[in-house]
Amino acid sequence: MRIALATVGTRGDVIPFRALARRLVDRGHEVTAVTWPVHAEFLAVPGVRVEVAGPHADPRRIAATAAAAARQGPMEQVATLRDFHLADGSAHYRALRALLRGHDLVLLHGIHAIAHAAVLYENLPWASVTFDPVLLATRAAPPPGMPNIGPANRLLWGMVDRALARTARPLDDMLARAGSAQQGLPLFRARSQRLHLVACSPSIIVVPPDLPRGTQVTGAWLDDSEPDPLPDDLARFLDEGPPPIVITFGSMAGMSTSELADTVRAVLNAGRRVVAQSPTGVSSPNLVEVGSVDHRLLFPSSGLVVHHGGAGTTHAACAAGVPSVVVPQIGDQRYWADRLRRLGVAPDPVRLAQGMGSRLADAITAAAADPRLAGAASALGQRLRRESGLDVAVEALEAVTRRL
Repeated sequence: MRIALATVGTRGDVIPFRALARRLVDRGHEVTAVTWPVHAEFLAVPGVRVEVAGPHADPRRIAATAAAAARQGPMEQVATLRDFHLADGSAHYRALRALLRGHDLVLLHGIHAIAHAAVLYENLPWASVTFDPVLLATRAAPPPGMPNIGPANRLLWGMVDRALARTARPLDDMLARAGSAQQGLPLFRARSQRLHLVACSPSIIVVPPDLPRGTQVTGAWLDDSEPDPLPDDLARFLDEGPPPIVITFGSMAGMSTSELADTVRAVLNAGRRVVAQSPTGVSSPNLVEVGSVDHRLLFPSSGLVVHHGGAGTTHAACAAGVPSVVVPQIGDQRYWADRLRRLGVAPDPVRLAQGMGSRLADAITAAAADPRLAGAASALGQRLRRESGLDVAVEALEAVTRRL
């Protein structure tokens, strides 16, 4: 079977596609991964053909866009992220149409509106995947932040749909300029009725009883390939003392350097060791600063992970069996922060705001010393590691192609 995987976004949006690509190749399928240039090298695993389409979205631009969105209200965030994703949109759309032709099935990220338009124009069989359930409209739950009014939750979802539709005009305009008749497609919410995968752990999310037709919760797509080795200095640091606090905000800008420095100093003064995945401006034998490393090795060696609450980092921390302290910024991150709090593996989230350094340090120190968080996180990790989300996803994709 010839399968194309079309993804965009942050590194957290790409890691699950890499794991799926490996599993599909192992099953004998021909796999093409189509992504932004910034992610091409990361997706270049044996047996996978990688093609690039879209804007030059380097990590600095991604972080700057996320930082700008974090300071805005929900609808302004949507507009900021929309404009980022639609950069060079006409050329991106035309390239996708050419690259996706000839495949038996296209699996696209639900946030990839341009790929959604391309598969519809080319009349290609397609499925979709999302890594969070936040905009999964059901009667069982209201949109995030709205009251639960039972069966009438559908009315609330209708309000959200109409509000989001008002932000989609630039997508319509871009497609018209590119020669497409597609209009009125949803932004960041591509949903295939043929098959829509929700690649989330049912041990973390609440699975609605009234999932839309064709929607399937697979479990987390945890990569079981050989992890990339840790840098020598980090490996030595982990071996030489008790499990450290890991502070990582992924592609998010996170805190200001001064606030991060205040937090790190306070945590060090409390007798804890720290691994920071961003510059802190602090020097200490109990601190190591690192760049991009494989969380599958780092997180299980930590005592607690401080993160932004992205879907990928959330699942990685939970699979490692360690507690979290979450500093949510945009999108689905508040949802994940709330779920971890309700599961007892994280305290109340810390709001990203000026002067938050001391509050975050207090939350870290208290959480790291709480045996209840550690016990709940260990039990959750065991449940996640028993899931077979990749196998479920592959079997679902194969079943779809047999029915085409």
